Amino acid sequence: MDSAINRQTLALAGVFQAAKLVDRLAKSGMIDIQQIESAVESVLNLNPTSYEDVFKGKENVSIGLNTLKEAMAKNGRSVNREVLQYAMGILAVQNKLQKRPDLMESLSNALDRTVDQQKYFNSFSHEAVIASTAQCYENSISKLNFRIRVTGNPTHLQNPKIAEKVRTILLFGVRCAMLWRQAGGHRWHFLTSRKAIKDCADGLLSVV
Repeated sequence: MDSAINRQTLALAGVFQAAKLVDRLAKSGMIDIQQIESAVESVLNLNPTSYEDVFKGKENVSIGLNTLKEAMAKNGRSVNREVLQYAMGILAVQNKLQKRPDLMESLSNALDRTVDQQKYFNSFSHEAVIASTAQCYENSISKLNFRIRVTGNPTHLQNPKIAEKVRTILLFGVRCAMLWRQAGGHRWHFLTSRKAIKDCADGLLSVV
């Protein structure tokens, strides 16, 4: 059943999935190819028919649903500090981005070019498509006066290919943060709606 809490939870799960995947990339240098493909496909799905369609199925955001459920638990201690910081950073970045119509326009134009590139290569995981998606982030969000500071293994973070994947995943997170706000999500929901969000995440996971 489609409802505001379902939409908010799905979108917020995308934010937490991005945070979790960025943490993995920063520390291990690796995530599954399906995870990067799913993130790129979501970013380039500019006209989704529903919130679930953004992710092409709830199963593609199961990592985020599990992470969100853990974060919304009473103590939230099973989610590491970096993941929580990235999630909050993504929400903060999106909030600042929506106040910059010039950067929003730059992002929109860059995404249109990347969609064309994806069609040319017919792949969501081609190096050129990932690089182009990462460039979308760099040409817009990276110009804000607030940056998400990613910490991990310097060897991985200094690898240009891994850095492109990090930016691509962060852009996916920002897209999800936009959807969350469009569904009526607010920061105070982390205090007032923790149980409702956790229960909804549980429910969505039960049908994945």
